[in-house]
Amino acid sequence: MQEIDDRKAEAKRVIKRIYAIFEDHRDAAVSLKIKLGPQDLSFVLEALRQHAKGGVGTPVPGSRGEIHGYCLNRLFEELVEEPSNILFTTKTGPDTMRYDAMNAEFWIECLDLMEQTFCAPQD
Repeated sequence: MQEIDDRKAEAKRVIKRIYAIFEDHRDAAVSLKIKLGPQDLSFVLEALRQHAKGGVGTPVPGSRGEIHGYCLNRLFEELVEEPSNILFTTKTGPDTMRYDAMNAEFWIECLDLMEQTFCAPQD
């Protein structure tokens, strides 16, 4: 299992990337007359957590109709690839590095932080 020196900083980097993807999907959904909000992001994050724990993840729950469901599942499909797209380096020798994809445990930590940051009820 890879050790991440600064887990909090790395998690912030990951959720910034995830949120940018969410914003792209949210903007694209407007042309389909679909508004994606914090609750929709929460549904997708839960599906991603289930997938990371060995579950299927799709179809994403919370669909308010066929087009809305399509938008949720497309977001899931893009985000589910992220752990293999985000690489961490490990020095293996004086001039060599090993690149590792994000492990499931840290991915779930990032999803949890994402939900706490962007999906928490606003008082």
